[in-house]
Amino acid sequence: MPSGPTVASAILELLGRHGVRRTFGIPGVHNLPFWDADGDDLPRIIGVRHEQAAAYASDGLYRATGELSAALLTSGPGAANAVAAFGEAYVSGSPVLAFASEVNYGLRSTGGPRGILHEMADQGAMFEAFGAPARRARTRQDAMASAVLALRDAWGPPATGSYIGIPTDVLGEPWTAPIPHIPRLPAPTPDPHEVSVLAELISTSPRVIIWAGGGVVAADADDALSSLAHRLGAPVVTSYAGRGLMAGDPLLVDVPVHEPEVGALLGDADLLLVLGSSFDGMNTKNWRMAMPERRAAVTLGSMITETVDWDCLISADVASTLTDLEQALDDTGVSPREPWVDVSGTRATVMARLAADPRTASAVAFVEQIEAGWPAEGATICDMAVGAYWYGGYSSQPRPRRLQYPVGWGTLGYALPAAIGPASAGIPTLAICGDGGPMFALGELATYAQESLPITLLIVDDGGYGMLRFDQQVYGHPERGVDLVTPEWTSLGAAFGITVEEVPDVSGISAALGRALDANHRGEPRMVIWRERLFPARTGSPRWFED
Repeated sequence: MPSGPTVASAILELLGRHGVRRTFGIPGVHNLPFWDADGDDLPRIIGVRHEQAAAYASDGLYRATGELSAALLTSGPGAANAVAAFGEAYVSGSPVLAFASEVNYGLRSTGGPRGILHEMADQGAMFEAFGAPARRARTRQDAMASAVLALRDAWGPPATGSYIGIPTDVLGEPWTAPIPHIPRLPAPTPDPHEVSVLAELISTSPRVIIWAGGGVVAADADDALSSLAHRLGAPVVTSYAGRGLMAGDPLLVDVPVHEPEVGALLGDADLLLVLGSSFDGMNTKNWRMAMPERRAAVTLGSMITETVDWDCLISADVASTLTDLEQALDDTGVSPREPWVDVSGTRATVMARLAADPRTASAVAFVEQIEAGWPAEGATICDMAVGAYWYGGYSSQPRPRRLQYPVGWGTLGYALPAAIGPASAGIPTLAICGDGGPMFALGELATYAQESLPITLLIVDDGGYGMLRFDQQVYGHPERGVDLVTPEWTSLGAAFGITVEEVPDVSGISAALGRALDANHRGEPRMVIWRERLFPARTGSPRWFED
Protein backbone atom coordinates (compact mmCIF):
# COMPACT_ATOMS: atom_id res chain seq x y z
CA MET A 1 0.00 0.00 0.00
CA PRO A 2 1.43 3.46 -0.90
CA SER A 3 2.59 5.48 2.10
CA GLY A 4 1.22 8.72 0.64
CA PRO A 5 -2.04 9.79 -1.00
CA THR A 6 -3.75 7.33 -3.32
CA VAL A 7 -6.31 7.80 -6.06
CA ALA A 8 -9.00 6.81 -3.55
CA SER A 9 -7.89 9.32 -0.92
CA ALA A 10 -7.51 12.03 -3.58
CA ILE A 11 -11.10 11.47 -4.73
CA LEU A 12 -12.34 11.69 -1.16
CA GLU A 13 -10.34 14.89 -0.72
CA LEU A 14 -11.86 16.27 -3.91
CA LEU A 15 -15.35 15.51 -2.57
CA GLY A 16 -14.55 17.05 0.82
CA ARG A 17 -13.18 20.24 -0.70
CA HIS A 18 -16.41 20.62 -2.68
CA GLY A 19 -18.85 20.28 0.19
CA VAL A 20 -19.34 16.54 0.63
CA ARG A 21 -19.24 15.81 4.35
CA ARG A 22 -20.62 12.26 4.50
CA THR A 23 -20.44 9.14 2.41
CA PHE A 24 -22.03 5.75 3.01
CA GLY A 25 -20.72 2.34 2.19
CA ILE A 26 -19.36 -1.10 3.03
CA PRO A 27 -15.69 -2.10 2.76
CA GLY A 28 -15.04 -4.84 0.23
CA VAL A 29 -11.90 -6.53 -0.97
CA HIS A 30 -11.75 -4.31 -4.07
CA ASN A 31 -12.59 -0.90 -2.56
CA LEU A 32 -10.43 -0.98 0.59
CA PRO A 33 -8.34 2.01 -0.60
CA PHE A 34 -11.32 4.24 0.26
CA TRP A 35 -11.17 2.96 3.85
CA ASP A 36 -7.39 3.34 3.99
CA ALA A 37 -7.73 7.08 3.34
CA ASP A 38 -7.17 9.30 6.36
CA GLY A 39 -7.37 13.04 6.92
CA ASP A 40 -9.33 15.70 8.77
CA ASP A 41 -10.75 17.19 5.58
CA LEU A 42 -12.07 13.96 4.10
CA PRO A 43 -15.78 13.12 4.23
CA ARG A 44 -16.72 10.71 6.96
CA ILE A 45 -17.58 7.19 5.75
CA ILE A 46 -20.64 5.87 7.56
CA GLY A 47 -20.72 2.11 7.46
CA VAL A 48 -24.03 0.43 6.58
CA ARG A 49 -24.97 -3.26 6.41
CA HIS A 50 -26.04 -3.49 2.76
CA GLU A 51 -24.99 -1.52 -0.29
CA GLN A 52 -28.61 -0.70 -1.08
CA ALA A 53 -28.71 1.25 2.18
CA ALA A 54 -25.65 3.25 1.14
CA ALA A 55 -27.48 4.62 -1.89
CA TYR A 56 -30.77 5.07 -0.01
CA ALA A 57 -29.01 6.99 2.78
CA SER A 58 -27.28 9.25 0.27
CA ASP A 59 -30.66 9.86 -1.39
CA GLY A 60 -32.38 10.53 1.95
CA LEU A 61 -29.71 13.01 3.01
CA TYR A 62 -30.03 14.97 -0.24
CA ARG A 63 -33.82 15.13 -0.13
CA ALA A 64 -33.76 16.37 3.46
CA THR A 65 -30.95 18.91 3.19
CA GLY A 66 -29.80 19.41 -0.41
CA GLU A 67 -26.43 18.09 0.76
CA LEU A 68 -24.53 15.98 -1.72
CA SER A 69 -23.04 12.64 -0.66
CA ALA A 70 -21.83 9.41 -2.19
CA ALA A 71 -22.29 5.67 -1.97
CA LEU A 72 -18.98 3.79 -1.84
CA LEU A 73 -19.51 0.36 -3.36
CA THR A 74 -17.37 -2.64 -4.03
CA SER A 75 -17.30 -4.42 -7.35
CA GLY A 76 -19.76 -7.00 -8.70
CA PRO A 77 -22.43 -7.89 -6.14
CA GLY A 78 -21.72 -4.76 -4.11
CA ALA A 79 -22.51 -2.50 -7.05
CA ALA A 80 -25.46 -4.66 -8.10
CA ASN A 81 -26.93 -4.48 -4.59
CA ALA A 82 -27.20 -0.70 -4.90
CA VAL A 83 -28.97 -0.56 -8.27
CA ALA A 84 -32.59 -0.42 -7.00
CA ALA A 85 -31.80 2.38 -4.57
CA PHE A 86 -29.82 4.26 -7.21
CA GLY A 87 -32.79 3.94 -9.56
CA GLU A 88 -35.18 5.48 -7.01
CA ALA A 89 -32.76 8.34 -6.45
CA TYR A 90 -32.06 8.95 -10.13
CA VAL A 91 -35.70 9.01 -11.21
CA SER A 92 -36.55 11.29 -8.27
CA GLY A 93 -33.80 13.79 -9.07
CA SER A 94 -31.51 12.97 -6.12
CA PRO A 95 -27.91 13.14 -7.36
CA VAL A 96 -26.44 10.04 -5.71
CA LEU A 97 -22.80 9.54 -6.66
CA ALA A 98 -22.16 5.81 -6.95
CA PHE A 99 -18.41 5.28 -6.66
CA ALA A 100 -17.70 1.59 -7.23
CA SER A 101 -14.53 -0.38 -7.49
CA GLU A 102 -14.18 -2.59 -10.52
CA VAL A 103 -11.96 -5.65 -10.82
CA ASN A 104 -8.22 -5.30 -11.31
CA TYR A 105 -7.64 -3.74 -14.71
CA GLY A 106 -4.30 -5.42 -15.14
CA LEU A 107 -5.86 -8.87 -14.81
CA ARG A 108 -8.62 -8.40 -17.37
CA SER A 109 -8.76 -10.04 -20.75
CA THR A 110 -9.64 -8.09 -23.88
CA GLY A 111 -11.89 -10.95 -24.95
CA GLY A 112 -14.37 -10.70 -22.07
CA PRO A 113 -14.74 -11.94 -18.49
CA ARG A 114 -12.19 -14.57 -17.46
CA GLY A 115 -13.40 -15.49 -13.97
CA ILE A 116 -11.89 -12.77 -11.78
CA LEU A 117 -13.74 -12.48 -8.45
CA HIS A 118 -16.68 -10.05 -8.85
CA GLU A 119 -16.00 -9.55 -12.57
CA MET A 120 -18.79 -8.37 -14.88
CA ALA A 121 -18.78 -7.72 -18.60
CA ASP A 122 -19.98 -4.15 -18.01
CA GLN A 123 -20.73 -3.13 -14.44
CA GLY A 124 -21.67 0.43 -15.33
CA ALA A 125 -24.40 -0.72 -17.74
CA MET A 126 -26.67 -1.48 -14.76
CA PHE A 127 -26.69 2.22 -13.91
CA GLU A 128 -26.87 3.41 -17.51
CA ALA A 129 -30.19 1.57 -17.80
CA PHE A 130 -31.83 4.54 -16.03
CA GLY A 131 -30.28 7.03 -18.45
CA ALA A 132 -27.61 7.94 -15.91
CA PRO A 133 -24.07 8.86 -16.91
CA ALA A 134 -21.67 5.96 -16.30
CA ARG A 135 -17.94 6.64 -16.41
CA ARG A 136 -15.41 3.82 -16.46
CA ALA A 137 -11.91 4.87 -15.47
CA ARG A 138 -8.87 3.02 -16.73
CA THR A 139 -6.10 5.26 -15.37
CA ARG A 140 -5.62 7.47 -12.34
CA GLN A 141 -6.19 10.52 -14.55
CA ASP A 142 -9.43 8.98 -15.83
CA ALA A 143 -10.54 8.38 -12.25
CA MET A 144 -10.07 11.98 -11.15
CA ALA A 145 -11.61 13.36 -14.35
CA SER A 146 -14.62 11.10 -13.86
CA ALA A 147 -15.06 12.33 -10.30
CA VAL A 148 -14.89 15.95 -11.47
CA LEU A 149 -17.52 15.38 -14.14
CA ALA A 150 -19.72 13.49 -11.68
CA LEU A 151 -19.65 16.43 -9.27
CA ARG A 152 -20.64 18.81 -12.06
CA ASP A 153 -23.54 16.54 -12.99
CA ALA A 154 -24.61 16.37 -9.34
CA TRP A 155 -24.64 20.13 -8.94
CA GLY A 156 -26.74 20.48 -12.08
CA PRO A 157 -29.12 21.97 -12.72
CA PRO A 158 -30.77 19.60 -13.05
CA ALA A 159 -29.05 17.62 -10.31
CA THR A 160 -28.07 14.28 -11.81
CA GLY A 161 -26.65 11.18 -10.19
CA SER A 162 -24.05 9.04 -11.90
CA TYR A 163 -21.89 5.94 -11.72
CA ILE A 164 -18.09 6.11 -11.46
CA GLY A 165 -16.29 2.79 -11.84
CA ILE A 166 -12.60 2.59 -10.91
CA PRO A 167 -10.51 -0.60 -11.03
CA THR A 168 -9.16 -1.67 -7.68
CA ASP A 169 -5.53 -1.48 -8.81
CA VAL A 170 -6.11 2.10 -9.99
CA LEU A 171 -7.81 3.07 -6.71
CA GLY A 172 -4.69 2.12 -4.81
CA GLU A 173 -2.18 3.86 -7.08
CA PRO A 174 -0.27 6.88 -5.71
CA TRP A 175 -1.66 10.33 -6.41
CA THR A 176 0.86 13.17 -6.59
CA ALA A 177 -0.94 15.80 -8.71
CA PRO A 178 -2.89 18.74 -7.24
CA ILE A 179 -6.54 18.26 -6.33
CA PRO A 180 -8.62 20.09 -8.95
CA HIS A 181 -10.85 23.03 -8.08
CA ILE A 182 -14.17 22.79 -9.92
CA PRO A 183 -16.05 26.01 -10.74
CA ARG A 184 -19.81 25.70 -10.74
CA LEU A 185 -21.52 26.24 -14.06
CA PRO A 186 -24.30 28.81 -14.25
CA ALA A 187 -27.87 27.60 -14.39
CA PRO A 188 -29.43 27.66 -17.86
CA THR A 189 -31.30 30.92 -18.37
CA PRO A 190 -34.60 31.17 -20.20
CA ASP A 191 -34.95 32.31 -23.79
CA PRO A 192 -36.57 35.78 -23.70
CA HIS A 193 -38.90 34.90 -26.57
CA GLU A 194 -40.17 31.80 -24.74
CA VAL A 195 -40.81 33.87 -21.62
CA SER A 196 -42.76 36.38 -23.73
CA VAL A 197 -44.84 33.54 -25.18
CA LEU A 198 -45.62 32.34 -21.66
CA ALA A 199 -46.56 35.85 -20.53
CA GLU A 200 -48.92 36.19 -23.49
CA LEU A 201 -50.48 32.83 -22.72
CA ILE A 202 -51.08 33.93 -19.12
CA SER A 203 -52.50 37.27 -20.24
CA THR A 204 -55.30 35.48 -22.14
CA SER A 205 -55.98 32.97 -19.34
CA PRO A 206 -57.91 34.47 -16.42
CA ARG A 207 -58.07 31.16 -14.51
CA VAL A 208 -54.50 29.96 -14.05
CA ILE A 209 -53.67 27.06 -11.73
CA ILE A 210 -50.04 26.46 -10.73
CA TRP A 211 -48.50 23.01 -10.23
CA ALA A 212 -45.27 23.29 -8.21
CA GLY A 213 -42.71 20.50 -7.86
CA GLY A 214 -39.34 19.69 -6.41
CA GLY A 215 -37.55 21.88 -8.93
CA VAL A 216 -39.00 24.92 -7.16
CA VAL A 217 -37.53 23.60 -3.91
CA ALA A 218 -34.14 22.90 -5.50
CA ALA A 219 -34.06 26.40 -6.99
CA ASP A 220 -34.97 27.95 -3.63
CA ALA A 221 -37.81 29.71 -5.43
CA ASP A 222 -40.59 29.49 -2.82
CA ASP A 223 -40.85 33.29 -2.53
CA ALA A 224 -40.92 33.72 -6.31
CA LEU A 225 -43.66 31.06 -6.55
CA SER A 226 -45.72 32.85 -3.91
CA SER A 227 -45.27 36.20 -5.64
CA LEU A 228 -46.46 34.82 -8.99
CA ALA A 229 -49.40 32.97 -7.45
CA HIS A 230 -50.65 36.09 -5.68
CA ARG A 231 -50.12 38.26 -8.75
CA LEU A 232 -52.24 35.89 -10.83
CA GLY A 233 -54.74 34.98 -8.11
CA ALA A 234 -53.81 31.39 -8.95
CA PRO A 235 -54.38 28.40 -6.66
CA VAL A 236 -51.30 26.22 -6.17
CA VAL A 237 -51.14 22.44 -6.06
CA THR A 238 -47.90 20.57 -5.44
CA SER A 239 -46.32 17.29 -6.35
CA TYR A 240 -45.01 15.13 -3.52
CA ALA A 241 -41.54 16.63 -3.96
CA GLY A 242 -43.06 20.11 -3.70
CA ARG A 243 -44.85 19.49 -0.41
CA GLY A 244 -44.15 22.29 2.08
CA LEU A 245 -43.99 25.05 -0.53
CA MET A 246 -46.19 28.07 0.36
CA ALA A 247 -47.00 26.45 3.71
CA GLY A 248 -50.09 28.02 5.29
CA ASP A 249 -50.82 30.27 2.30
CA PRO A 250 -54.54 30.68 1.45
CA LEU A 251 -53.78 29.97 -2.22
CA LEU A 252 -52.26 26.56 -1.42
CA VAL A 253 -54.48 23.58 -2.16
CA ASP A 254 -53.05 21.42 0.61
CA VAL A 255 -54.47 18.03 -0.36
CA PRO A 256 -53.57 15.56 -3.12
CA VAL A 257 -54.55 16.26 -6.70
CA HIS A 258 -56.23 12.83 -6.69
CA GLU A 259 -59.18 14.05 -4.58
CA PRO A 260 -62.33 15.04 -6.51
CA GLU A 261 -62.37 18.58 -5.13
CA VAL A 262 -58.95 19.20 -6.66
CA GLY A 263 -59.93 17.44 -9.87
CA ALA A 264 -62.85 19.84 -10.23
CA LEU A 265 -60.53 22.77 -9.64
CA LEU A 266 -58.11 21.59 -12.33
CA GLY A 267 -61.00 21.08 -14.74
CA ASP A 268 -62.29 24.63 -14.16
CA ALA A 269 -58.94 26.30 -14.85
CA ASP A 270 -58.10 27.51 -18.34
CA LEU A 271 -54.30 27.27 -18.01
CA LEU A 272 -52.14 24.80 -16.10
CA LEU A 273 -48.69 26.20 -15.33
CA VAL A 274 -46.25 23.52 -14.19
CA LEU A 275 -43.14 24.73 -12.39
CA GLY A 276 -40.18 22.51 -11.54
CA SER A 277 -41.92 19.16 -11.96
CA SER A 278 -41.52 16.22 -14.32
CA PHE A 279 -45.33 15.82 -14.26
CA ASP A 280 -45.01 12.09 -13.69
CA GLY A 281 -47.62 9.35 -13.82
CA MET A 282 -48.13 8.82 -10.07
CA ASN A 283 -48.95 12.48 -9.54
CA THR A 284 -51.25 12.72 -12.57
CA LYS A 285 -53.13 9.38 -12.62
CA ASN A 286 -50.95 8.45 -15.59
CA TRP A 287 -51.96 11.76 -17.23
CA ARG A 288 -55.67 10.90 -17.14
CA MET A 289 -56.66 13.42 -14.48
CA ALA A 290 -58.75 16.43 -15.38
CA MET A 291 -56.61 19.25 -16.72
CA PRO A 292 -57.04 22.39 -18.81
CA GLU A 293 -56.54 22.21 -22.56
CA ARG A 294 -53.92 24.96 -22.33
CA ARG A 295 -50.73 23.91 -20.56
CA ALA A 296 -47.31 25.45 -20.00
CA ALA A 297 -44.28 24.31 -18.05
CA VAL A 298 -40.97 25.64 -16.76
CA THR A 299 -38.72 22.79 -15.75
CA LEU A 300 -35.39 21.11 -16.41
CA GLY A 301 -34.94 17.57 -17.67
CA SER A 302 -36.30 15.77 -20.71
CA MET A 303 -38.89 13.52 -19.06
CA ILE A 304 -41.67 16.10 -19.23
CA THR A 305 -41.54 16.09 -23.03
CA GLU A 306 -42.92 12.54 -22.95
CA THR A 307 -46.01 13.34 -20.85
CA VAL A 308 -48.66 15.56 -22.48
CA ASP A 309 -48.73 18.26 -25.15
CA TRP A 310 -47.58 21.71 -24.05
CA ASP A 311 -48.45 25.12 -25.46
CA CYS A 312 -45.23 26.50 -24.00
CA LEU A 313 -42.34 24.49 -22.56
CA ILE A 314 -39.33 26.32 -21.14
CA SER A 315 -36.23 24.32 -20.17
CA ALA A 316 -34.44 26.69 -17.80
CA ASP A 317 -33.79 27.48 -14.17
CA VAL A 318 -37.10 28.07 -12.39
CA ALA A 319 -35.91 30.97 -10.23
CA SER A 320 -34.46 33.03 -13.07
CA THR A 321 -37.43 32.25 -15.30
CA LEU A 322 -39.90 33.48 -12.68
CA THR A 323 -37.90 36.69 -12.30
CA ASP A 324 -37.98 37.27 -16.07
CA LEU A 325 -41.66 36.33 -16.21
CA GLU A 326 -42.59 39.03 -13.72
CA GLN A 327 -41.06 41.64 -16.05
CA ALA A 328 -42.67 40.07 -19.11
CA LEU A 329 -46.08 40.19 -17.42
CA ASP A 330 -45.52 43.90 -16.76
CA ASP A 331 -44.59 44.41 -20.40
CA THR A 332 -47.67 42.47 -21.52
CA GLY A 333 -49.91 44.60 -19.31
CA VAL A 334 -51.03 41.83 -16.95
CA SER A 335 -52.35 43.56 -13.84
CA PRO A 336 -52.52 41.87 -10.43
CA ARG A 337 -55.61 39.69 -10.19
CA GLU A 338 -57.95 38.67 -7.44
CA PRO A 339 -58.15 34.90 -6.83
CA TRP A 340 -60.54 33.38 -9.35
CA VAL A 341 -61.61 30.76 -6.79
CA ASP A 342 -61.47 30.53 -3.00
CA VAL A 343 -59.43 27.45 -2.07
CA SER A 344 -58.68 28.41 1.53
CA GLY A 345 -61.15 25.87 2.89
CA THR A 346 -60.37 23.01 0.52
CA ARG A 347 -58.16 21.09 2.92
CA ALA A 348 -60.67 21.34 5.75
CA THR A 349 -63.47 20.17 3.45
CA VAL A 350 -61.55 17.15 2.17
CA MET A 351 -60.26 16.07 5.57
CA ALA A 352 -63.69 16.43 7.16
CA ARG A 353 -65.23 14.28 4.43
CA LEU A 354 -62.58 11.60 4.91
CA ALA A 355 -62.91 11.71 8.69
CA ALA A 356 -66.66 11.17 8.38
CA ASP A 357 -66.20 8.09 6.19
CA PRO A 358 -65.96 4.97 8.41
CA ARG A 359 -63.51 3.41 5.96
CA THR A 360 -60.99 6.25 6.22
CA ALA A 361 -61.62 7.83 9.63
CA SER A 362 -58.78 5.96 11.36
CA ALA A 363 -56.36 6.95 8.59
CA VAL A 364 -57.20 10.63 9.05
CA ALA A 365 -56.67 10.23 12.79
CA PHE A 366 -53.32 8.58 12.04
CA VAL A 367 -52.20 11.56 9.95
CA GLU A 368 -53.33 13.99 12.64
CA GLN A 369 -51.49 12.08 15.36
CA ILE A 370 -48.21 12.25 13.46
CA GLU A 371 -48.69 15.95 12.72
CA ALA A 372 -49.21 16.59 16.43
CA GLY A 373 -46.33 14.38 17.58
CA TRP A 374 -43.44 15.08 15.22
CA PRO A 375 -41.69 18.49 15.10
CA ALA A 376 -41.42 20.75 12.08
CA GLU A 377 -37.62 20.59 12.17
CA GLY A 378 -37.69 16.79 11.97
CA ALA A 379 -37.63 14.81 8.73
CA THR A 380 -40.43 12.40 7.77
CA ILE A 381 -39.75 9.55 5.38
CA CYS A 382 -42.48 7.39 3.87
CA ASP A 383 -42.21 3.87 2.59
CA MET A 384 -44.46 2.25 0.00
CA ALA A 385 -47.08 1.29 2.59
CA VAL A 386 -50.74 2.14 3.21
CA GLY A 387 -50.13 4.25 6.32
CA ALA A 388 -47.28 6.05 4.61
CA TYR A 389 -49.46 6.73 1.57
CA TRP A 390 -51.91 8.48 3.86
CA TYR A 391 -49.27 10.54 5.61
CA GLY A 392 -47.35 11.30 2.40
CA GLY A 393 -50.46 12.50 0.60
CA TYR A 394 -52.57 14.09 3.32
CA SER A 395 -50.24 15.60 5.91
CA SER A 396 -49.81 19.36 5.91
CA GLN A 397 -46.09 20.01 5.61
CA PRO A 398 -44.73 23.11 7.38
CA ARG A 399 -41.66 23.50 5.18
CA PRO A 400 -40.04 22.11 2.03
CA ARG A 401 -37.67 19.13 2.26
CA ARG A 402 -39.40 17.76 5.37
CA LEU A 403 -41.28 14.97 3.55
CA GLN A 404 -39.79 12.16 1.46
CA TYR A 405 -41.92 9.81 -0.58
CA PRO A 406 -40.34 7.26 -2.97
CA VAL A 407 -42.71 7.50 -5.92
CA GLY A 408 -39.96 8.21 -8.43
CA TRP A 409 -39.37 4.54 -9.05
CA GLY A 410 -41.58 3.22 -6.25
CA THR A 411 -39.12 1.12 -4.26
CA LEU A 412 -40.61 -0.79 -1.34
CA GLY A 413 -38.17 -0.82 1.56
CA TYR A 414 -37.05 2.80 1.11
CA ALA A 415 -37.82 4.40 4.45
CA LEU A 416 -35.81 2.37 6.95
CA PRO A 417 -32.42 2.78 5.19
CA ALA A 418 -33.10 6.25 3.74
CA ALA A 419 -33.63 7.56 7.29
CA ILE A 420 -29.93 6.99 7.93
CA GLY A 421 -29.13 9.94 5.64
CA PRO A 422 -30.83 12.86 7.42
CA ALA A 423 -30.26 11.26 10.83
CA SER A 424 -26.51 11.16 10.13
CA ALA A 425 -26.69 14.96 9.90
CA GLY A 426 -28.35 15.13 13.34
CA ILE A 427 -31.91 15.61 12.07
CA PRO A 428 -34.56 13.72 14.09
CA THR A 429 -36.05 11.44 11.47
CA LEU A 430 -39.36 9.59 11.44
CA ALA A 431 -39.57 6.60 9.08
CA ILE A 432 -43.17 5.51 8.40
CA CYS A 433 -43.44 1.91 7.22
CA GLY A 434 -45.72 -1.07 6.98
CA ASP A 435 -44.54 -4.39 8.31
CA GLY A 436 -43.36 -5.64 4.89
CA GLY A 437 -40.95 -2.87 3.87
CA PRO A 438 -38.62 -3.06 6.89
CA MET A 439 -37.86 -6.68 6.04
CA PHE A 440 -35.83 -5.44 3.09
CA ALA A 441 -33.31 -3.76 5.38
CA LEU A 442 -33.58 -5.08 8.94
CA GLY A 443 -29.80 -5.21 9.13
CA GLU A 444 -29.73 -1.41 9.17
CA LEU A 445 -31.14 -1.49 12.70
CA ALA A 446 -27.56 -2.33 13.58
CA THR A 447 -26.49 0.88 11.81
CA TYR A 448 -29.10 2.82 13.81
CA ALA A 449 -27.66 1.47 17.04
CA GLN A 450 -23.97 1.65 16.17
CA GLU A 451 -24.21 5.24 14.94
CA SER A 452 -26.62 6.35 17.73
CA LEU A 453 -28.92 7.77 15.07
CA PRO A 454 -31.95 9.94 16.02
CA ILE A 455 -34.46 7.77 14.15
CA THR A 456 -37.95 6.66 15.09
CA LEU A 457 -39.28 3.79 13.05
CA LEU A 458 -43.10 3.92 13.01
CA ILE A 459 -44.54 0.63 11.78
CA VAL A 460 -48.21 0.11 10.91
CA ASP A 461 -48.43 -3.68 11.10
CA ASP A 462 -51.29 -5.07 9.01
CA GLY A 463 -49.88 -8.56 8.74
CA GLY A 464 -48.45 -8.36 5.25
CA TYR A 465 -48.53 -6.33 2.07
CA GLY A 466 -51.69 -4.34 2.77
CA MET A 467 -51.73 -2.35 -0.46
CA LEU A 468 -51.20 -5.44 -2.59
CA ARG A 469 -53.91 -7.25 -0.65
CA PHE A 470 -56.28 -4.41 -1.56
CA ASP A 471 -55.12 -4.54 -5.19
CA GLN A 472 -55.99 -8.22 -5.36
CA GLN A 473 -59.41 -7.53 -3.88
CA VAL A 474 -60.17 -4.70 -6.30
CA TYR A 475 -58.98 -6.54 -9.41
CA GLY A 476 -60.59 -9.86 -8.48
CA HIS A 477 -57.39 -11.83 -7.89
CA PRO A 478 -57.09 -14.42 -5.14
CA GLU A 479 -55.28 -13.15 -2.04
CA ARG A 480 -51.96 -14.91 -2.37
CA GLY A 481 -48.51 -13.95 -1.20
CA VAL A 482 -49.72 -10.94 0.77
CA ASP A 483 -50.24 -12.36 4.28
CA LEU A 484 -46.86 -12.52 5.99
CA VAL A 485 -45.24 -13.71 9.17
CA THR A 486 -43.89 -10.62 10.90
CA PRO A 487 -41.42 -10.39 13.77
CA GLU A 488 -42.14 -10.06 17.41
CA TRP A 489 -41.11 -6.42 17.28
CA THR A 490 -40.12 -5.95 20.92
CA SER A 491 -37.68 -8.84 20.80
CA LEU A 492 -36.34 -7.70 17.45
CA GLY A 493 -35.64 -4.21 18.76
CA ALA A 494 -34.08 -5.60 21.92
CA ALA A 495 -31.63 -7.61 19.81
CA PHE A 496 -30.17 -4.29 18.66
CA GLY A 497 -30.65 -2.43 21.94
CA ILE A 498 -33.58 -0.44 20.52
CA THR A 499 -36.60 0.20 22.73
CA VAL A 500 -39.96 -0.66 21.14
CA GLU A 501 -43.33 0.79 22.20
CA GLU A 502 -46.56 -0.71 20.92
CA VAL A 503 -49.62 1.54 20.99
CA PRO A 504 -53.02 -0.18 21.22
CA ASP A 505 -55.00 2.67 19.69
CA VAL A 506 -54.36 5.42 17.15
CA SER A 507 -54.93 8.04 19.84
CA GLY A 508 -51.69 7.00 21.52
CA ILE A 509 -49.40 7.60 18.56
CA SER A 510 -48.68 11.28 19.20
CA ALA A 511 -47.58 10.73 22.79
CA ALA A 512 -45.49 7.73 21.79
CA LEU A 513 -43.74 9.81 19.14
CA GLY A 514 -43.03 12.47 21.75
CA ARG A 515 -41.35 9.91 23.98
CA ALA A 516 -39.41 8.53 21.04
CA LEU A 517 -38.29 12.02 20.05
CA ASP A 518 -36.94 12.64 23.55
CA ALA A 519 -34.89 9.46 23.20
CA ASN A 520 -33.74 10.48 19.72
CA HIS A 521 -32.38 13.72 21.14
CA ARG A 522 -30.21 11.53 23.40
CA GLY A 523 -28.96 9.62 20.36
CA GLU A 524 -31.21 6.62 20.95
CA PRO A 525 -33.21 5.17 18.04
CA ARG A 526 -36.74 3.98 18.82
CA MET A 527 -39.52 1.89 17.27
CA VAL A 528 -43.27 2.52 17.61
CA ILE A 529 -45.73 -0.19 16.52
CA TRP A 530 -49.45 0.15 15.73
CA ARG A 531 -51.37 -2.89 14.51
CA GLU A 532 -54.10 -1.81 12.09
CA ARG A 533 -55.42 -2.53 8.62
CA LEU A 534 -56.01 0.88 7.09
CA PHE A 535 -58.22 1.42 4.05
CA PRO A 536 -56.01 2.71 1.21
CA ALA A 537 -55.96 6.36 0.17
CA ARG A 538 -57.26 7.68 -3.13
CA THR A 539 -53.67 8.42 -4.15
CA GLY A 540 -53.20 4.72 -4.90
CA SER A 541 -53.96 3.64 -8.45
CA PRO A 542 -56.80 1.16 -7.57
CA ARG A 543 -58.82 4.15 -6.29
CA TRP A 544 -57.88 6.78 -8.87
CA PHE A 545 -61.07 6.59 -10.87
CA GLU A 546 -63.69 5.87 -8.23
CA ASP A 547 -66.99 7.71 -8.63
